[in-house]
Amino acid sequence: MVQDDPANDKGFTIIASGQSVMTKAGLDIQSRVVEALAQIVSRGAAVNLLQRALGKTKTADLTPKGWAELIEGPLQRELAQILPMGRLIPPLQALVQELKKQSAAVETPLPIPVFPTLEITTEYVRLSNPLVRQELVLELAREEGVTGVVLQTPYGLESRLAGQPGNLVALLAMSHRLLALKSGYRLFYTVLGEAQVVLRPLDHSWLAVLARAEANLGQLLYHLGKIEATKEDLKGRLS
Repeated sequence: MVQDDPANDKGFTIIASGQSVMTKAGLDIQSRVVEALAQIVSRGAAVNLLQRALGKTKTADLTPKGWAELIEGPLQRELAQILPMGRLIPPLQALVQELKKQSAAVETPLPIPVFPTLEITTEYVRLSNPLVRQELVLELAREEGVTGVVLQTPYGLESRLAGQPGNLVALLAMSHRLLALKSGYRLFYTVLGEAQVVLRPLDHSWLAVLARAEANLGQLLYHLGKIEATKEDLKGRLS
């Protein structure tokens, strides 16, 4: 089990106009990396991944260029060991691009640069509304490489599963129950036959997406990680 183990380094040194200035920029970037990773893994696992990528490197020693290289190199390799992703998830891609743009400003005698704010927008869905459920399933089904989508809620089942085995929904439902009973989960990834499968709990519901091997798993995980069910009155709906 991955346990939360927050990093000890608090500062970030910037050389500007010949002076060493301690700022909170390094800690801010560290927090943004963890927030991005927490969209696809637990927060404890996100912290653990970043710490393993850092190794003996101190965050105080990292320039914006160093952070970009860390994210694209060691961090991506650590993430690839648990999830077969060939590319960074979108918020990390955006952060890397911004850090690269800032690196020149840090290395020349210019004012201290403003570091990017990582914006992760949660997509809330009202699952009691059948139109919302149908639109969510169709939206995910249109993702490149997606071959099937299942949304099971107390209000009913929505799915797009052309050519999938007839017992697939029962298998996914059982997987969700076992995961939820064991310790709870945010995202679960596995391979079923020739398909990649991602399972996402949504309050009293669950959502599953099947995709081909060449699908952009990072994009898919990021999209699913943003989806949250609105809290609703389920009296009489739960057995």
